[in-house]
Amino acid sequence: MTFLLPAWATGCTEAIELKGDDMAPKLVITGMLSTEPGTHTVEISSTAPYFGKELPVNTDATEVRINGEPLRRDAPGIYTTADMFAAEEGQTYLLEVWIDYDRDGQDEYYAATTTVPYVHVLERLSLRSLLSGDVPFLLMAGFQDTPGENFYGAALWINNVLYSNRILRYYIHTLNDYSQDGGFIHYPIPEWIITKSLTWDNGETYDLFSGDVLTVELQTLSKEYYMFLQAAKIEKNQQFPLFSGPRGNVPGNITGGALGIFGSYASSRKSVVLPECPGLPVRE
Repeated sequence: MTFLLPAWATGCTEAIELKGDDMAPKLVITGMLSTEPGTHTVEISSTAPYFGKELPVNTDATEVRINGEPLRRDAPGIYTTADMFAAEEGQTYLLEVWIDYDRDGQDEYYAATTTVPYVHVLERLSLRSLLSGDVPFLLMAGFQDTPGENFYGAALWINNVLYSNRILRYYIHTLNDYSQDGGFIHYPIPEWIITKSLTWDNGETYDLFSGDVLTVELQTLSKEYYMFLQAAKIEKNQQFPLFSGPRGNVPGNITGGALGIFGSYASSRKSVVLPECPGLPVRE
């Protein structure tokens, strides 16, 4: 990497070489477990060169295990659990990855652990109109908090399409130092102001209609996952997908020198239907 220093700084113009560890691509390992039955994925990739234009590329590992059980390779750098795997509340899981990332003929070892939180049931979900029965609406979530340190996230589906597929559209909150700690929580989710047209990907909009079903998944997050998401939101301008590897140096919990996160969450869902009102069209 070559830079030119200005004459006022050096007395002349001279080419110099600048090198830094943060400029070289780094291994990224990202995995997430939840109490929701399904296929859970570990993705292995690398960051793009700091000053390059190329996108991160997935990388195959020699072996990937969770609690000693090998994961199956579904695609380059994509390793998955059994189809109906569900993480158990209170259980600790160990992720292990063996990969020859530096291509020296020897596998490097990377690992991380996560302890699955306990489910907090989403007991209530309602719409609160901000304009006397007309759009926009706020989604109001109600659930019983437990005393002590708890970390929460929330994801939104619209007619079974995940709207919170970007970090900017995902909600996180902690109640460990909150005045309602241990009480029944009933509060609006500020990330989602429900209007007839929501921001969507690639500069497009997601149009809403009367009768559309909004589903909120309340997620009780493991601490390391909460910290990872909090840092990722600070780097919000990168616009990377929610469950992908980070595009900046977002701190994680992978040992061995890799970036990324191995976290977990416990989930509970509830739905509400958009009512007929003057501000919402009817789907034809």
